[in-house]
Amino acid sequence: MRKRKSIGTYSDRALLLDFQATLETKPEKAIKLEKDALAQIETITADNARLVSNLHANLGGLYRMNAHPDLAREHMEKSISLLDQFNLLHINDSIPQIANYAMFLTKQQEPERGISELQKLSGIIKEYHSDDCLDYAKVQETLGTIYLMTANLPQAKTHFKRAFKIYEKIWADEPEMLEAKYREIQELYPQIGFSIGKTLSGLLTK
Repeated sequence: MRKRKSIGTYSDRALLLDFQATLETKPEKAIKLEKDALAQIETITADNARLVSNLHANLGGLYRMNAHPDLAREHMEKSISLLDQFNLLHINDSIPQIANYAMFLTKQQEPERGISELQKLSGIIKEYHSDDCLDYAKVQETLGTIYLMTANLPQAKTHFKRAFKIYEKIWADEPEMLEAKYREIQELYPQIGFSIGKTLSGLLTK
């Protein structure tokens, strides 16, 4: 008797292959495992769209890390378009995916597009959640990072200030979390050095 294959079975196989890809140290093998994971799901539905989006995001990330920008762009954009198509842009998964895509665009000399994607995401988070939640802060921080990378210090300061205002509220009883975030941003941009350090330090004490 032929074994019946359900959507769940395909998704389980895809998840297993995706997990194996995360453990794989050889880029070519990891990419093949992610492609095999995607191949398990022939029809994208509301039930599996989130999974397929994640698989495209992971594959795009592998291509990005291994210097295949065109393929990286293709899969990152597919990932986000699925979230949009199935009304999933407000879920937590969308934040790292869109943030990574925005950073990728910035490194591809398209920071305006990256900023536009993040601003759209900010609006969605504000609509579905609020503008003082951790997810909103993460997006503001990424916007600040991109403006910093493009040497737009006034805009960088504005977005970092918004992010830290939220972090201060959320981590009011966890000053070590706030300090760690402050150090993280400082350490990311040693070339900016003391001036940004002073700016952020000032924001934290206001």
